[in-house]
Amino acid sequence: MSNVVLRTQQECEDFIRGLCFRATGGGGGPEAGLKLLFNQLEAGRQIELVEAKSLPDEAWTVMTCGFGGRADEGGTAQELAALGAVEEKYDDTGQIVAAVRALEDSEGVKVEAIIPGETGALAVATSIAAALELGAAVVDGDYAGGRAVPEVDQGIPEFRGVPFCPMALGTRWGDVIIVKETVSLAMADRIGRMATLASYGPVGAAWDLFQMRQAKTLFVEGTLSKALAVGRVIREAREQGVDPVSAAVNAVDGWLLFEGEITDSEVADEEALAFGLGSHTLEGLGSYAGHNFKIWYKNEYHVSWWDGKPFVTSPDSMIVVDLKTAEPALSFDFSIGDHTAVIGSRAWEGFRTEEGLEVFGPRHFGFDIDYVPIEEKLKEFGL
Repeated sequence: MSNVVLRTQQECEDFIRGLCFRATGGGGGPEAGLKLLFNQLEAGRQIELVEAKSLPDEAWTVMTCGFGGRADEGGTAQELAALGAVEEKYDDTGQIVAAVRALEDSEGVKVEAIIPGETGALAVATSIAAALELGAAVVDGDYAGGRAVPEVDQGIPEFRGVPFCPMALGTRWGDVIIVKETVSLAMADRIGRMATLASYGPVGAAWDLFQMRQAKTLFVEGTLSKALAVGRVIREAREQGVDPVSAAVNAVDGWLLFEGEITDSEVADEEALAFGLGSHTLEGLGSYAGHNFKIWYKNEYHVSWWDGKPFVTSPDSMIVVDLKTAEPALSFDFSIGDHTAVIGSRAWEGFRTEEGLEVFGPRHFGFDIDYVPIEEKLKEFGL
């Protein structure tokens, strides 16, 4: 493995497609992520993903991400004016840059590399743009095992008990918040979500301030280049006239779980706390006719049912894509009438441990369902 450099718009398109695919329904909007990368190319900046071994052990690294999900960027003009929020100071990238600089000032260090908090289209694109603004490298890896996750406590350092704070947040209006300590990871997550509600939109975040010697023991390397590979495979399959869904399944060593039309789509607004919460119900098409499939999401897809029986769940991945093109999208961007395929793949092994399941299994999300590894669940269903 070596450093990966994105030099063309097509490579950026493949990368964003693959990031969105790997994100299992979350990770931020691909359109916004692609625009960010195109802007970097147009500015003549080099988009490079570096290997951890290329950085010295004493280099300071930080995790960056966004809080927001399907956060409402509302607020009336009168409400915003009363808050002094009359002019946006930061875009998505600027919010993260402000958060990182706040941590640098607070802790007296200089960040030399950013490690994305998750694999996701906008999540990674903003990390890249922020790193270029800061003069820092972007490491080819992430803290979520090659997928996106909805909550703070699902980051690898967090569920392994590594000290989390300080955390810095930046809003689009220019507010910068440093959280020195929290009573729990759940409270840290809630503080971040509340910031999105208070500021009427997503916020940039930075935490996991580690030297590389420590970061190497915590993040999963190579996840971003793997996303690029699957995005390329999907495009090439289309160009060659072969089934891109099958090509994507093979690219991730996964399984085709279902093909169907979305006949019902529920969105939960209450108690969302800046998450995208909802579900899709699919009626089978082709060889899946006569069966139904339901999938529940909290930003990402986490629990599914086949003909009403519990099926594949987190931490294993479920990816919903367009049936003909294998194009992925955010969970809440699919709607009634869409013809889709659902692809499954194994979770990063760390999430399958007892400590991983505690924060990422179906019971964590409030479902009275035991986690069964995807390969065993498929055998159980005779698939």
